[in-house]
Amino acid sequence: MVWFRADRAQDSACAERLSALGRRMAETLGVEARSGWRDEPGFRTWLETYEPLDAGRCDAFIGALQAAAKELGLDALATGGRHVEVFEWSA
Repeated sequence: MVWFRADRAQDSACAERLSALGRRMAETLGVEARSGWRDEPGFRTWLETYEPLDAGRCDAFIGALQAAAKELGLDALATGGRHVEVFEWSA
């Protein structure tokens, strides 16, 4: 899971770049992306999830994800940076 905050004036840019990032992760790594948001006073918090992802591929995936997000300009839109959090699913 990844989350970041962005200025509401950047809503369209965030949505477009997240869509591009999701397509790239699906095409290059076979991992499907979902994104959404929560509105808060003065900004929007964006959320990204990626599945299915085998635990053994997690570090490589995160590296590829961070490089692609930077290349697509998401880092520049994220107030305070993009926050990566890894959860393991129970059966």
